Parts: sequence; C-alpha cells; structure tokens
Amino acid sequence: MADAWQTYPFEFRGGLITNLAPSQQGVQAPGSARILRNFEPSIFGGYRRVEGFSKYDTNALSNTGAVRGITRYNSQVYAVRGNDLFRSAGSGWTQISDNASFSSAGVTIGGAGKVRFLKYDFDGTEKLFVVDDTGKPFRFDGSTFAQLSSLPSDTSGASFVVNFKNHIVLGNGKKVVFSAPYEDDDFTVANGGGIINVADEITGLTVFREQLIIFCKTSIFVLNGNSVADFTLQPVSRDLGCVAEDTIQEIGGDIIFLGPDGLRLFSATDRIGDFSLGAVSKTIQSEMLDLISSGSSGFSSTVIREKSQYRIFAALASGSTESAKGIAATQLQEGVVFNDLRGINAHVAHSEYEGFSEQIYFANNDGYVYQMESGNTFDGTNILASFATQFVPLNDPSIRKTICKGTAYLKINGAFELRQTLQFDYAQSGSNQSSQQLDSSNAATVTYGTATYGASTSIYGTAPDAIFNVQTQGSGFVVSILYETLGNSTDAVFTIDSATLQYITNARR
Repeated sequence: MADAWQTYPFEFRGGLITNLAPSQQGVQAPGSARILRNFEPSIFGGYRRVEGFSKYDTNALSNTGAVRGITRYNSQVYAVRGNDLFRSAGSGWTQISDNASFSSAGVTIGGAGKVRFLKYDFDGTEKLFVVDDTGKPFRFDGSTFAQLSSLPSDTSGASFVVNFKNHIVLGNGKKVVFSAPYEDDDFTVANGGGIINVADEITGLTVFREQLIIFCKTSIFVLNGNSVADFTLQPVSRDLGCVAEDTIQEIGGDIIFLGPDGLRLFSATDRIGDFSLGAVSKTIQSEMLDLISSGSSGFSSTVIREKSQYRIFAALASGSTESAKGIAATQLQEGVVFNDLRGINAHVAHSEYEGFSEQIYFANNDGYVYQMESGNTFDGTNILASFATQFVPLNDPSIRKTICKGTAYLKINGAFELRQTLQFDYAQSGSNQSSQQLDSSNAATVTYGTATYGASTSIYGTAPDAIFNVQTQGSGFVVSILYETLGNSTDAVFTIDSATLQYITNARR
C-alpha cells in the first residue's frame, strides 16, 4: 500500500536570519528566510516584493558631483548639488542660489559635505534653516535669504540642526550650540543662548520624547529641560555611540541608529548601556558587517512610516547601481525583522508626510532626485528579487522524503513571472535541485522538468488567482523553497503569503 501523503505548512514570517546554522534555523525560526533580497516582511503577513522608484523630476540638477541634501518645503523639493540650491515641483529644476537675494545677503554654500535642513516656525512663517558643514548657517523664508552673520564663530561649520523646545540647536564638532528661545539669529548667553561641550565628535541630533538626544562617535547624551535655566546633560553611554551620520531615525516609538556592532535601538542602549545585547541586528550580523564595510562613501537612511520600516543604505561612489547595498528593518508585533536591499544607491534621503501622502526621496551622484515607493521598476531597471525559506526537515531529518505537490498562496495585483526551486539537503553539490514555474488555473498545467522557463504559459495573466498548485518530483532529507523573480519590468507588486509541501516518506538514513 502506498504511503499516505503528509503536508508541511510554511507560514512566512520572521524575516531574514543568517546567524543560525541551517539545521537550527529550520527548527528554531520557522517561517524565516535564509535569503530575502528585495522582498520585505509585510505588516499584513508574508513577504512582499519591494516597490520600485522613479525620477521625481526627469531633469537632472545642473552642476557636478553628488546631491548633498534633500528636503521638501512649500510643496516643492529642495536639493543641493555642488554649491548651488535648487527647487522643483516635478517639472524642471530652478536654481535659486543665483538670485539677487542670495548674493546680496552674502549667503554661500561651501564645502563638499552633506547639507542639512530644518523647517521651523517661530513667528507664523515656516522657514528653512540650512547648515552645510563648512560655512555660516543661513535662513530662507521661501523668497528671501538671510545670512545669519550675527551668529557666534562656534556656529560656523555646523553639521546638524534641530528645533528643541523652540531653540535652534546646532551640532558642530564637539559642541552643542543653542539659540535664545524663539530666535534663529541670537545665540547670546544673556538672552538664553549657550554652548555645551560634549568632548566627543557629534554624529547626529534628534528630539525624542521631550529630550534632545546627542549622538557622538563613542558616546550618547541626553539633554533635558526647557531653557538654559534648567538644561541638564546626562550620559547614556560613554563607550558606545553612533558611528555613521544620517543613520538616526525614529521608528515604532523608538530611535534606531548604526552603532559599531550593527543597528541599535536607543531604548535598549539607554536601558542596558554599552552591552552588545542592545544590538537588534544580531540575526543578520554578517550582512550588517558587509554593509558597514561597503559604506566607505558614507551612509544614508530613511523611514517608510506606513510600513513601520527603516532603511539604511551604503553609498556607492562608482560601479553598477545594481550592486548598491541596503538593509530594511521592519517593526512588527514580534519585534524588528530584516531584509536585504539591492539596487538603491542613496547618498542622501528624506521622507515626510504632506497631508495624508508620504513622500520618500533619495539622490546620489548622477544628479537626479528619485522617489521611492513609486512604480514597479528601479527607474526602468528590472527588480531582481529572491526569497528562500529555511531548510526544514519535514518532521524528521533522518528520513528521506519525496515531494509530490507544492502549493503557494500569493496576493497578486497583475501579471508576473516567478520561478520556484526546491533545494534539497542544504543545496550541497550532488543534491537534487528542481526548478519550476508556478501555475495558475488560468494557464496551462506546468509539470516540473517539462516547462520552459519564460514561456507564455508560465506568466500569470488574466484573472489573478492567489493559489497556485504544482505537481512536483524530487527527494531529500531536508528541503528549502527558493522563489526568484525574472525581473519583468511590468511586474506588479505581489506577496508570497505562505506555502505547503505534500510528501511521502522513504527510507531512514
């Protein structure tokens, strides 16, 4: 009598995990992925192919070099390239750093470092406060520039700027410089301004839960209080800091940043100090170290709030954009889970809500500003995505199993192509590997070993069915399912929700 079929379910959750041995991952982290590239854990369950990006403006900014900074102001995107400031509503860049107000005010954009912006409103008019890492900060109200020449010398060359308790606060080297309350051009001590020396190189400032968090290379401080009369500086860590500028973001009610050992949450670092337990990226430590080593040209980061997702990118100075590396961290109910990103070369990035619409921008050294979460391609380049489950023993690793049928459950939005490969016995040389196309009720039956990859019958078409059944053949002691896109430029976003394998048992080892 033939052996009865048994069913093994895969519930896809847990994100990318690479710090466990293959034999451990299949048991300890069911549903996790050993490869998750350009697929992201979805807040609705399963793994979702990432969305594309497209040019915000089809024109490049004039000048040369990398774009140094991006923000959104008065419903337009502002960007700096070289030593010039531009703005665009999406149909051509206007250089505004060459107008009469700019030159007559004596405003300059110097250096080659990043330019950072602060939007603030002290008098009923929202303004931009701009620091360029080199010269004196300046102000812009939408039409008029003002060189803040009355600022003390300690403000010249400031790299970071925030609004804390209605004080303009600058990070400049090892100094925190703050203005008088509700003033942007008065930093005098007599009126409530001042300077705090933190004795460590500042790598970022952020305001979080009524505190000013001061990140430095090897330390972290918090500033509490409302004014110079009651400001108090307290250390969080004196041996661990944020090693990379522009990696600090708020996500899921916490602050995430890049420490020397990977991504950290501020709450954990504040609670347990310098210990390595504070690093949340231990599950992908090899990928994190690879990303850190790739960031010789710097890092950038952004958040996608509607996904509860943080993205960090290592800037690629040259070479193929397809090799540009990034990591996404998504805050889910079970904690922070990760995926690998490829093909997004971001030197600077910015995100914010305008009304109910989240706007996410990035730019690099090609002079264009791009908009994330836009379209189904990487600006016309096919999105190559792959996802592989952990190797699972199908209940007993000492018994060989023959896989008879596979079922994939997907959420789809249109036509696409997808290859499925069953990999047996840790993909060792000589193990049985089987590649197939999934099949829907709207396409001809596809049998493993007989279908031609890319044939019209393997393209999901007409009515998108979320359940795909395939008769299979192949055997091994442990098995993993690998899904790979073919990068069709018209592929809509889809989610691989879950899967099942049906099998019969064979001989014990």
